Formats: sequence, structure tokens, C-alpha cells
Amino acid sequence: MKRCPRCEKTYPDSETFCDADGTALVPTGPAFAESAGADEAQQIECPVCGGKAQPGELICNFCGARLGIDPAAEQYTPPPARPSTAPRSPTLRRGPSPSRPITGRMPEGDDSEKEGRGMFGVLGYLIAAIVALGGGAWLAIHLSSKGAETPVANASPSAAASVAAAVPTGPLVALANAMPVQVTGESASAPERNQDAARKFFDDHKNPLLDSYEHALAGDNTLRNAMVVRVRVLPSGNVDAASVRTSTNPNPAFDAEVVKDVSTWNYPPFSGSDVEIDYPIVFTNDPSTKDALESQLNTKLTGLSPTEPPEFASSPPAPSSAASEAVSAPTPASVETPPTEAVAPAPLPPAPAPRKHHHVASAPKPPPMTLQQRVLQVLSSNPRTRRVNCYTSGNTVTIFGKVFDNDAKLYTEKLVRNVPGVGNVIDSLSTDQAEWAARQAAIASQLYAAGLNTVTVKVIGHDAYLDGTVKTDAQKQQAVTITENASPVHVAGNLIRVVPGNMFGF
Repeated sequence: MKRCPRCEKTYPDSETFCDADGTALVPTGPAFAESAGADEAQQIECPVCGGKAQPGELICNFCGARLGIDPAAEQYTPPPARPSTAPRSPTLRRGPSPSRPITGRMPEGDDSEKEGRGMFGVLGYLIAAIVALGGGAWLAIHLSSKGAETPVANASPSAAASVAAAVPTGPLVALANAMPVQVTGESASAPERNQDAARKFFDDHKNPLLDSYEHALAGDNTLRNAMVVRVRVLPSGNVDAASVRTSTNPNPAFDAEVVKDVSTWNYPPFSGSDVEIDYPIVFTNDPSTKDALESQLNTKLTGLSPTEPPEFASSPPAPSSAASEAVSAPTPASVETPPTEAVAPAPLPPAPAPRKHHHVASAPKPPPMTLQQRVLQVLSSNPRTRRVNCYTSGNTVTIFGKVFDNDAKLYTEKLVRNVPGVGNVIDSLSTDQAEWAARQAAIASQLYAAGLNTVTVKVIGHDAYLDGTVKTDAQKQQAVTITENASPVHVAGNLIRVVPGNMFGF
């Protein structure tokens, strides 16, 4: 019988190695037991590393070198030793480890070998990570520089329109939700003139108000206002008078346009009497501000006195001279001379009668001009102020409209102050230069947002002039499209130069 010196498993004499751990088997019996102490003293020394091994072991447990050939294992060919990543020095001498059992199978690896292999692995991972980070950083910089140009080069008017359509930020003209439409008069409850009819009429006829608001936004894109507009409707359906009672942002020029628009309304006729309708209207280009504007308008309307004059009112048409003469001229019966034949026996001479008739039929003196008429007469006679209008409240004159520049504003104010009867002047004028500058700023903002920050624009009236440099012809055409979509202008001159970039796109 034979046994494994490590696991003590017994085998027949025909077996040479242990099936469990590969250790060479040794004979069992009294002879072997008696010589066990001698065998321990006669341990085999490895010729390479000097390690000790028990008799019968063929492979060194420390370096994997082949030990002396056992006669019982002459016909056994052991497997080749596992290659090591770090070859050991042939001069290394090391004794057996006291805590490590000595076996006959090949070792799984040395601690120093594992440590060296782990160190090389860590260094390899670090080098690979550094290379990957460097390559990724270069790629990110390159793609970001290319990505800044791609939207501009590939952009098209249809794509820009689809993006803009996804965000509803257009101008809004609507009735206030928190404030009702007020209808006063004897026929206020009639189906043709009640609140529902007045509200429906507004919804069907508010497009002119929206057009006027869009036109005002072209000059001032921050204009937001809420106002109470009062209209007096005759039984025939015509608007007899219109006014702006109060507003959150007084603007005489815009108020005049609103009053002008509502004065052209024509309601359905009916057989009742006159009514007055108060419309709370909100004008905004940001729907999120509608509730705030309604709240401000409600506050102002609450503190408004019923007898307080409106902020802006349409002027009644002045009577014509022919009508005045027709009203003031006496009737033919009033100019007839009394029958003098019965009083005086002698006939009167014919001459006095025509003189008396001519004296009675003479036209009366025209009524004196109002302060507003005198101011308008002065403004309309001056070429620099022909686009200026005004309205009066006592001796205070508010001028509105448009002049060319700030010098023209000062000139207009001085001209109105010199009109007799004017005590104070409120200047609400706008200028052409300010409107052009607003259009120019809006276009420049759109060009910068599209990445065309090297393109400049100059606006004069409704004409725009472009200059600067781009990298492609597509960008040059894109600059024209953006300019004409951002403001109501036409590109009259395009001096943009195409300067292609280098091969890397920088």
C-alpha cells in the first residue's frame, strides 16, 4: 500500500501520484514509519533556489524547478512549469516558509510575483486612462467648435419657423377675465345690446386692435397695457363717441389708435335707445402677464371717480361753416318788412329796403377757436411737426406722435409752449431714430443667437444694411433671412464677405 504524505489518502502499490493534490505517493508500513524521522532529516534541497522539499517530491514549491527523479516515477512526464511574468534571479536563495506546507504540486504564484504583476497592471491602466482622457478632450473641443457652426449652416427658414411656432409668444388682445363688460342705458338689457352681445361683438371685431398693437410693438417691443374703453352706440349701430377712461400705461399715441379703431365699429341696428359700453381690454405680448395687468387695471378703475374726465377721447366733428350759417341765418319770414303802406299814405322810396335786408342777412362772427384747434393749427403748419397730434385738459396740452430725433422733440415742445393759452406741455412723442435703433437691436440679438456674431447691421427706416464676415454662403443667406424675419425691414445692402475657415474648421 501507498499513501499521500499530504492528505493521508491510501492507494494501491500500482499508483504513483495522489489523485487529489498530485503529491508523489510514499510506501506505508512499519519500515516507512521507522524511517520517517530519518527522511525528515534527509530533505531534498532545490538546486536553483535552495528551498527544502520532502523525499519523493519532484517539483520545487518555491521556484517550480525540477528536483531529483524518483525511481518510481521514471515513466511519468510532469507538466511544464507555469511561465512567470517576472523571471527570478538565479542567485536568489531562500529557505522554506515555516507557515506554508511543503507539497509536491506546483505553486500558484509568489507574493512578490503577484505584486509585480499588479503594479504593472495598475501602470498600464493609468497610461491607458491618460491617453483616453487626452483623446476625449481633443475630440470634445473639436466637436464643440464644429457644432457651433452646424446649426447656422444647416438652418432653414422653415426650421426656424417650426421652432418659433412651438413657443406661443405672439401679441394678445383680449377682454379681461376678472372684470365684466359694463353696459349702461335704457336698452342695456336688450338682446342686441346686453353684455353677451357686446362681448361677442368685440371678439368678432378685435382684429384691427391687434393690428394696431403689432404696429406699436414694432416701435416699442416692451409695450403692455390694459385699459377701459368706452363707446357710445346709437340705435342705428354707429359709434357716436369713444374714449379711454383709464389705462395702466398711458400712451397717447396708442390710445388714439385704439379710439380710432373702435370708432369704426358698426353694431347691429335695433329699435331701442343709446347705450354706453365699457370694455376692459388687455394688450400684451407675454400671456403670463395678463393676470397682473388685469389686477392693475382693476385697482385703477376702483379709484376712478365717475366725473373724472377720460385719459383720451375722440374729438367731436366741428360743424361746417355752411351748417353754421344755416342755423344762424334768419328765415325769410323774419326779414320781411312790416306793411308800412297802411301807416304812411305816401309810398316809401325803394332804396332803404335792400339796405335793411342786407344788414339782417349778414353772417355772424365765427366762434373762437379752442386751445386744441390753435395748437393743431400751429403743428400742421410746420414741416417738422406735421406728424404730431395733441389733446388738451384745461390749459395742459399732451403732444403725441412722431418726429425725427430728440432735437425735433425739444423744438416741438417749445413751439407748443408759445401758443397763447398753453400752461403746461406733456411730451409723449416718439422718434424715428429710437424706432430704428430698436429694430437694429432686435436684429442684432437674433443674429448673435444664431451664431453670426461677426455680422453687423444698420437700420435706416425700413431698410437694413448688413456687413461683416461669415464662413459659408449658407450663413450669408441665413443672415438675410434672420434680418427680415426679426423686424419689418428689407435688406437693401448685403456687404457680408465669405471667408472660409481652415481644414480643421477653426
